Amino acid sequence: MREDLPGYRDKVVLVVGSSRGLGRRVAELMAGQGARVVVNSASTAVDGRIVARAIKGAGGQASYICADVSDEEQVAAMAGLVREKFGRLDVVVHCAAGGSEARVIDATLPMFERTFSVNSYSLVTLARHLSPLMPAGSRFLYMSSVGAIRASHGYGVVGAAKAASEALVRSLALELAPSGITVNGLRTTAFPSLSLRYFSGGGDWLELCDREAPLGPPPPEKIAETILLLCSGGADYLTGQVLNLDGGWLTSVQRTVPSGAGPGPAAH
Repeated sequence: MREDLPGYRDKVVLVVGSSRGLGRRVAELMAGQGARVVVNSASTAVDGRIVARAIKGAGGQASYICADVSDEEQVAAMAGLVREKFGRLDVVVHCAAGGSEARVIDATLPMFERTFSVNSYSLVTLARHLSPLMPAGSRFLYMSSVGAIRASHGYGVVGAAKAASEALVRSLALELAPSGITVNGLRTTAFPSLSLRYFSGGGDWLELCDREAPLGPPPPEKIAETILLLCSGGADYLTGQVLNLDGGWLTSVQRTVPSGAGPGPAAH
């Protein structure tokens, strides 16, 4: 990881959903760049506190706030704690996700409500309560997935929530631009993660990415590094975008010829 990314020294960073997996790695990398990191989770407080302690043990600055971002009262309380402790917030990275595996035609209203609350409405409440703490030049980044634009068995409800969130990214970018706050999304294909284990087809998705993406499934470390780049001082003019981090899958019609193989048949 680069040691000279611009814009992180003493910045206040909230990583939503950072007690495990990708969110934890983002928090660790942010702290390694000199940021003051707020670790957050809803139901894994023990893990969240362990992450914060580990960051401090490595010489970084971190604190933990337990809050369910699907609950607006808890989001408001978290905003109050951030204001009280730091007085401002420079970066928000939304890594929290949730949802149930089901066919769309079998989905229930409670399933939709919970999935959209965690993945989509949380964007609204986080922006409402946190943006007043964010000075010009601040960043808001949402983690999306290819399920927002591609259908996959069992992922329909979550994919719909991700698609709605991508629309919210564009609208929030427009609304927060006068305050100098940028809002972007990062859309990934399947990658090895704790969340993927909850879906029965997770292994198949990884195999598909390995087969179809020229660079294969994105390693979590590379996803975290890309998040840091998008939230750094070098991304001042990027807003309202959802970028693909897919190893070239969505832009390729044929995978790169394997190393050592000869060229394919000539086109006519």
